[in-house]
Amino acid sequence: MIPVVFWCVLVDLYLFATLFIIAIAISDLLDGFLARYLNAETELGSYLDAVADKAFVISIFTLIGVLDLLPIFLIIVVISRDILIIGYFAIASLTNEEITFKPLFISKFNTFFVFILIIVTFADNLDEVNLQAIKYYLTPIVMLTTLFSLLSYIKLWLYKEEIK
Repeated sequence: MIPVVFWCVLVDLYLFATLFIIAIAISDLLDGFLARYLNAETELGSYLDAVADKAFVISIFTLIGVLDLLPIFLIIVVISRDILIIGYFAIASLTNEEITFKPLFISKFNTFFVFILIIVTFADNLDEVNLQAIKYYLTPIVMLTTLFSLLSYIKLWLYKEEIK
């Protein structure tokens, strides 16, 4: 659905872009919930979910950056975090390091706020709404949760210990 969101933005259909982003967020939430509820979690599923989340966030934050909809420092931090996580897992795979992929709680918390900020950012471009105040308060929350999540992963990678 990422290309559809891009197309909607490029032709100035922010309402549809926002609705597609909401659908992406809800499907991500339902996918994880149903996998746990039905006891159908798989290692492949956890990798695919993580890759889909990272592809979505990197793509959408790149678009947000090009459109100058959020501060550039936030865009750089969010994209850098996801690229570093992907890079770590790529290097670990290439070196045959045994890795288990289980998202940290702070990472799930961060993903929630990132998705909310993305939705608010696109919805703020609709003529009928003004969400500047919400963006103003969400921006530091996303910045802090992103940095804390990255630091938690770095600690996990360096010390090979379980972080909850």
